[in-house]
Amino acid sequence: MPIVCIGISHRTAPVGVRERFALSHDDQRALFSRWDFDQLRQQTGIAELAVLSTCNRTEIYGAAAEPGFRFDEVPLELFDILAGERGIARDEVRPHIRGFSGREAVRHLCRVACGLDSMVLGESEVLGQVTAAHETAAEAGASGPLLEAVFQTAVRAGRRARAETGISRAPVSVSSVAVRAARDVVGDLADREILIVGTGKMGRLTGRFLRSNGASSLMVISRTRKHAEEVAARWGAEPLAWHDLSVAIARADVVFSSTAAPHAVITYELVRNAIGAAGRDRPLLFVDIAVPRDVEEEVRSLSNVRVLDIDHINTRVADNLAIRRQEIPRVETIVEEECSRFEEWRHAAELRPVLSAMRARSEAIREAEVSQLLRRLSDLSPEAQAEIQRFSRSLVNKLLHGPTLTLRRETDPKRSDTYVQVTRALFGLSDDGAEGVARKRTA
Repeated sequence: MPIVCIGISHRTAPVGVRERFALSHDDQRALFSRWDFDQLRQQTGIAELAVLSTCNRTEIYGAAAEPGFRFDEVPLELFDILAGERGIARDEVRPHIRGFSGREAVRHLCRVACGLDSMVLGESEVLGQVTAAHETAAEAGASGPLLEAVFQTAVRAGRRARAETGISRAPVSVSSVAVRAARDVVGDLADREILIVGTGKMGRLTGRFLRSNGASSLMVISRTRKHAEEVAARWGAEPLAWHDLSVAIARADVVFSSTAAPHAVITYELVRNAIGAAGRDRPLLFVDIAVPRDVEEEVRSLSNVRVLDIDHINTRVADNLAIRRQEIPRVETIVEEECSRFEEWRHAAELRPVLSAMRARSEAIREAEVSQLLRRLSDLSPEAQAEIQRFSRSLVNKLLHGPTLTLRRETDPKRSDTYVQVTRALFGLSDDGAEGVARKRTA
């Protein structure tokens, strides 16, 4: 099959290597504009290109000019070119790359789009990244009909996996699970006062998931007021200074904490003073996703206060991952179905020029022979001449029916390739299909 894939990912290369190959869409466009596709075709046989670059992978997908082309091996030179562009020695990256060809390359991209090859099983973002990768290549004129079909196959597989299975339904990021856990405890978050303590990555992600779950009344606290204001502006939240922590806890129904402090920042004394000696009449939930913990253990003993820590959240993450893993066989079935569908399309695309050329060659012979016959039998009536034409067309169609059916039904790539080559040889067809036949007819 005329498809190859070569690259690095979290499965083969450390982050220090991966980050050196990270390519933005602008980087990819610039790369396509600098590559000499004529030279690339001569070196590797590749005429179409697309690059998929995420935080966990950089992969180059290539396709040959003709659907009947076969890559005997993955051309390592393809990634060498990219390494050279990034100023990285070939020997430095070679141990980390892996490649696929033929159906394996198509299957790999389908598995990527379905989230089966992600660091987080079933992640949803990668499907959009696969779509964007091909769009960028197509806009730059680097892709073509074969890669378009491959990427359409992968995107279709990814969409089916998420629609027909639970591979992406149970949340598995700490922040999303923390928000879901809070919702399970306190109910609808839309009418709750929610405090986010800490504006690092976890805090920002928590704010995003809170908004997507309907939370409308958010407060944000950071030791750096500017950071609190920046994050609060992003989510339409209320920024507060660190010295407002006790007041904010008193107002809150739920507190999410994810600072990088080396010790607890939400102490027993702080919470007791915030809620008063008599406690309060409504529950207060702390969701502590920091390591080390932000909330002191003794806080659990306060009346009407509940604490969910990182161990609780990680247990839920593990349970959700187990749910997703159960879906893997169903997703793999979808991948195989879509790969087979692509194979059918590719087989038809490969045969189309051969069948057209075979028919054109046969039709040219038929026309020449019938013309000679009619010149010899010039006294035939128009009706008799038309009958000879109908007979000759019917004869050619019946003679071609068997070979055509055999070619179309053969799905084994090696046998199909043999049949195509034999057909070209027997019918005197050139390797470039119908155009070659047309030139022979006009020669």
